Amino acid sequence: MSSRFTPELVGGASHRLGVVDIGSNSIRLVVYDRLSRAPLPIVNRKAVVGLGTDVERLGRFGDSSFWRAVDAVEALVRIARDVPVDDLALLATAGVRGAENGVDFCRTVEAKTGRGVTVLSGDEEARLSAMGVVSAVPDLTGVVGDLGGGSLELVALRDGAIAERTSLDIGPLRLIGRTGGVLKDAARVIDRALGDVTWLRDWRGLSFYAVGGVWRAIARLHMAQHDYPLRVVHGYRMARREARDFTGMLEHLGRETIARIRAVSPKRAETLPWGAVALDRIMAALGPGELIFSAHGLREGHHFRMLDRPARSDDPLLSACSELAGRRRRFPDMSGTLEAWLRPVAERFVEADARMVRAACILADTGWGEHPEYRAEQSLDRVLRMPWSVLDHAQRAFLALAVFARYGGSSSSDAASVCRRLLNEDAAAEAKTLGKALRLAFELCAGRELALEKTPVERSGDGLRLAIGPDAAVATLDKVERYAASLARALNAPVEIATTGGLTTADRKATG
Repeated sequence: MSSRFTPELVGGASHRLGVVDIGSNSIRLVVYDRLSRAPLPIVNRKAVVGLGTDVERLGRFGDSSFWRAVDAVEALVRIARDVPVDDLALLATAGVRGAENGVDFCRTVEAKTGRGVTVLSGDEEARLSAMGVVSAVPDLTGVVGDLGGGSLELVALRDGAIAERTSLDIGPLRLIGRTGGVLKDAARVIDRALGDVTWLRDWRGLSFYAVGGVWRAIARLHMAQHDYPLRVVHGYRMARREARDFTGMLEHLGRETIARIRAVSPKRAETLPWGAVALDRIMAALGPGELIFSAHGLREGHHFRMLDRPARSDDPLLSACSELAGRRRRFPDMSGTLEAWLRPVAERFVEADARMVRAACILADTGWGEHPEYRAEQSLDRVLRMPWSVLDHAQRAFLALAVFARYGGSSSSDAASVCRRLLNEDAAAEAKTLGKALRLAFELCAGRELALEKTPVERSGDGLRLAIGPDAAVATLDKVERYAASLARALNAPVEIATTGGLTTADRKATG
């Protein structure tokens, strides 16, 4: 499934879009390959300059941070021009809008770069952060929290639509200034601010989606502590009690101790305990059923709002799979035909829905370019760790295991152990079954869509019946019988093979 948006070609390359996010703590440039439902970040550069460090104490940017930030923005704009970027936005958030000399800063940046700076209101910042998360989780119901250096944006959503939103000036840098750097006083300040958000009580018990660099650092720390098998923050989940225990522990670690932890950059060490306090107090106020970390936020929200309405309605997971397949498949897209052919198999699934089956069909031919001895393992790695942040960890594991089985990977292989840790037993079994069915399909058609249409699989009693006619791309039945037997074992049901056209005169039954 591809996005309905057709990218404009500029100099032979897709129209590239970039955003410079000017935050209170860090300034980041992200350049996307094109305007699409599943954009791929091709440049991601960050400068941690602490622009908003003095705003709480002085009400303005200090001279040092002011000029460090101007230099950082100028350098990032220069990088964007060199890429080149066809559409570049400079967006400033809480630090700039809250500083007395924020206007001077914007004028200086414009004079240096020739680019105007858009200063977002708290309401707009909250909206864009929520749109970024919705771009990855379209039907989200719960609360999104985006913690930046200067502010916390809270947004309640129901079925992907914003119901409530609030911006609070309690980012870590503002907290440090307001409390004189006394961490134990931060909880009181945060609780007072959250207590003024009267709508929060109506959203208790729902999932909380955490956005922001300091919270992503907390997720990486938790992953490292628990030897989690996938180092992808987006979609990482923690139970409420587990999150509160962990943040409580982080609050009591010294800055030097945190700085020695490899999973946290030294520049995050100072603000991480403050972010931990903020997350703990939100957990207490909301009592969410689950904490989910999101790599999507304001920058992705800015990109998402540039799409037309039809493109926004595209499925992000299927779009990401289509993007990957479009770069690697050898045959025209036949995922719809594969999906129809697989229907009698997929009807037996409980864990995997039609969306996941379709996604696996889109990815089914992406490993052909690897050496045959390594196709299964490399296809698994590629899907499990694909760069698009629109899949949760269970989806990544399911699709990776399905593609692994499609290329003949052994279910007991060490390479598949990561997927088995991320899936329950039934989901893992269905992923392997789906992969084996895809392997059989490609053996029958060799990528020829018409051949698969002429070789249907149908329900037959408690099993399946495969009709192989002269249009099938089959020279011998050896592999077909072997793959059908493997599928039969996975289904725990017989797969009958009926042939015409001279391959054999007898029907065969693969019972495993």
